[in-house]
Amino acid sequence: MRYFLILLLPYFLFSSPDFDPRGNLSENYMGVQGRVNLKLQSMTYKQTEPIYIDVSIKNFGNEVIRIFPTNSDLKTFQFQITDEEDNNLSLKEDINLQEIKSAKIRTENLVGDRVKEIIIHKNESFLKRFDLNQFYNFEEGKKYFVTVYFYPNYFENKDNFQKSENQAIFQVDKNKIQKSNQNKFSESELSSSGLTPEEIMFLFLGAEFKKNWANYFKYINFPEFILGYTKYANEYTKTDEAYKELVVDEFKKYLSESKQGVLTYYKVLSVDKLNSNMAKVYVHAEREQNRSVSKFEYQYILKKDDDKMRGFWKISSVVVRVKK
Repeated sequence: MRYFLILLLPYFLFSSPDFDPRGNLSENYMGVQGRVNLKLQSMTYKQTEPIYIDVSIKNFGNEVIRIFPTNSDLKTFQFQITDEEDNNLSLKEDINLQEIKSAKIRTENLVGDRVKEIIIHKNESFLKRFDLNQFYNFEEGKKYFVTVYFYPNYFENKDNFQKSENQAIFQVDKNKIQKSNQNKFSESELSSSGLTPEEIMFLFLGAEFKKNWANYFKYINFPEFILGYTKYANEYTKTDEAYKELVVDEFKKYLSESKQGVLTYYKVLSVDKLNSNMAKVYVHAEREQNRSVSKFEYQYILKKDDDKMRGFWKISSVVVRVKK
């Protein structure tokens, strides 16, 4: 036993973790603690619309993960896209590899390659969004399967990569020929069937009361409504267009958490028509939190979603006052 321990002693003395040239443990824990996943916004797209896909790297362990995305996104994130006939798609011939924007920390490795260092702590995620339509040509009527191979430190170790745990699937719809106008409503018919601001508020508050968040969100004009919430407004206005939807998703989560309490009673008090395209609706509401009931007065501003159609209103802002 003593002889066996003596043989192992040099192994423990001279063994060390795999350090990169900067002296950081950049990749040691990625394979153990890191998980790569894909998420699409939809499963069907038109040929001309953006096909946004989110690649997330999450740290499920206790140790810090360091990753070094390259200046060319498609080296760090290498997509494999196949159609239903198992044919691999190639990148567009004229594709210009995107530069990393809004990089807070830029680093160079020992041979001068431009990289960005990102540190992911326990339970944190790094997310990168791509518009696949910018890089690939998709055919109408076909289904596609997407996998990504993530390289934590491409320039230092091209053999170290991690495959996404899931596979994203989507289909590009065929353009449908519009039917004759006989099957369409005229503008006058749509106008006559439009909803008033008061009716919109009943539907909006009723959706919250029933926790039907899909219906609740469809009555909100998010590009304007989010500006009334400082935390999210700052992030929304400073974020690139491709990432604004992610901020809105976080904002939706905040709204659905009912921070002011659960809605237990509501009543539309009155409606002021500010002009032909704008109305103010006054609402009395009661919310319960920790068995305590609070009363609120809401002033909602509604604007027409389409100027040509009377009655198609969306909520653009709100002012809240606590009632004694």
